[in-house]
Amino acid sequence: MINALTEAKNNENINELIAICKSDSNVIGASLRHAHYRLGSALTSAFKQDFHNSVAVCFMRGGLPFSMGIADALDCPIVFFDDKTSPNFFQDNQELLKGKQILLIDSVINSGKSMIKAIESLNGISSDIKIMTNVLCYKAVEKFSTLDTYTVRISGNSFKGSNVKVQSGNKGPDTGDRLFKTQLF
Repeated sequence: MINALTEAKNNENINELIAICKSDSNVIGASLRHAHYRLGSALTSAFKQDFHNSVAVCFMRGGLPFSMGIADALDCPIVFFDDKTSPNFFQDNQELLKGKQILLIDSVINSGKSMIKAIESLNGISSDIKIMTNVLCYKAVEKFSTLDTYTVRISGNSFKGSNVKVQSGNKGPDTGDRLFKTQLF
């Protein structure tokens, strides 16, 4: 089931934060990180009754500010996952994760491939898995509709993070680059 903050709670502050986070906002750095953090906190607060005995698994690097907002709102442990450098992450951390509610957190889910791979890696470690994201692309909705998914919003757009400064067609600045002012910034 997909739980969307924009459907559960639509207010001016949330809409302002969403506008800051959009690819075409031209907002980068600390202001963008702060907006992601606040949206993570707001998403968690809106559905707080669904979370218990959680461990936040932050998909690096774009998911960091959003994950921090979630972990701080729940006051839960947080671990940092980079599938490129830690292919055995879930097996290596199963002592911490076993028997816990696992929150898999990323800033944006476009295709969902990385998230599905992570879910499969948790087989035998935890059956209580929740997916949390700032933006869920409409193309991935079907994949996540039967999973416990929490998102700030579902986007009708699909952008591939690219080494560009401004959005052009279906290519936009990489979320991580915008958050941390790296690459072209």
